[in-house]
Amino acid sequence: MSENSVGTVIIGGGIGGVALAYYLAELGEADITVVEGRELASGCTGGSLGGVRQQFSTPNEVELALRGRTFWQTFEETFDYPCAYHQDGYLMLTGRQEIFEKLGEAAEVQRAAGATNVEMVAAADLTGIVPWLSPEGLVGGCWTPDDGRVNPTDGVYGLAAAARKLGVKFLQHTRVAKIEKAKGGWTLHTPTPITARRVIVVAGLGSPDLMRPFGLDLPITPMMVHYAFTTPVISDQALPMTIDLDTGFCVEREQDAAVLTILESSYAEGYGVDDMLAEFAEAAAIRAPIFTEVSIRSTISASADATGGDGHPFIGEVEPGLWTMTGFDGHGTMQGPAIAKFTANLIAGIPDPVLDPAIFDPHRGLTETQEWLRAARK
Repeated sequence: MSENSVGTVIIGGGIGGVALAYYLAELGEADITVVEGRELASGCTGGSLGGVRQQFSTPNEVELALRGRTFWQTFEETFDYPCAYHQDGYLMLTGRQEIFEKLGEAAEVQRAAGATNVEMVAAADLTGIVPWLSPEGLVGGCWTPDDGRVNPTDGVYGLAAAARKLGVKFLQHTRVAKIEKAKGGWTLHTPTPITARRVIVVAGLGSPDLMRPFGLDLPITPMMVHYAFTTPVISDQALPMTIDLDTGFCVEREQDAAVLTILESSYAEGYGVDDMLAEFAEAAAIRAPIFTEVSIRSTISASADATGGDGHPFIGEVEPGLWTMTGFDGHGTMQGPAIAKFTANLIAGIPDPVLDPAIFDPHRGLTETQEWLRAARK
């Protein structure tokens, strides 16, 4: 059987893998091929709501989030490709004083990182931002009006177009069964084997199986999330990404309608769309009764890459010529492009002025998560 030989293979055609290919090519790297088992953006990226927020609580996560937001805000100008940034804002809510105080502490971390537009809002003032909200039982929330949302699939296609112009090749519908050492590099077991001098695994939920033979037990597991798309609702009012951290209630704008869900860090076995809709209706009856009156147009279920340990991604060289960049903990759309640029610079030997690569070392000892502000019920 004949083999293809290339310089660098990136396994994974989601937002992270495609952005990494672009940034490596932009730095002058030649002979790059992205290998994707299905189609571009068909994994976690395709199932993402596309939220882009600065609201995190640790300096490293905030730094990545701010870089990611700038990437999306300037995407159309940079890549001359349609991918609108909808600056609807993010509103995190709580009725618990201790969570409100933690949101305030996180806001200070964001300000220290250079995010100037972050506001702590008392319950009585929330309807000035979202008139449809019932503040009953709330202490308040954190409002970041510069945050927003994008269509991540459009972003992947725009990045792929830019990468192709720089010579990057894409192999879709090409599953990598395993990676083995070979003379001068690595062999990828695909229908037609591929040899490469460098391999970078950016395979999302597929990364643990590919990296386990090399001594990495990556704590990345699928977390199914269920979304519902409504009929038109409050199209004449602001509808930011609104998350009640006490109940998991979540809504965001989708054209003249809305997307709704219940956000939870983990779901009971068998938890499905009907369970989510029942929970949402119960929460909405208190928090936003208008959403109990809308009809559901369609639903989708998608897997996110829940990342254990400290919650940071795994980035670095595992063995000479074998790298990984994976474990975005459901934040691939907002942070993936920034992580990709950081990784491309790391490979090229360009130091980052803020982020220490040791934080993301794939061989690091795992601790409990340092980032509490996952957008989910607390």
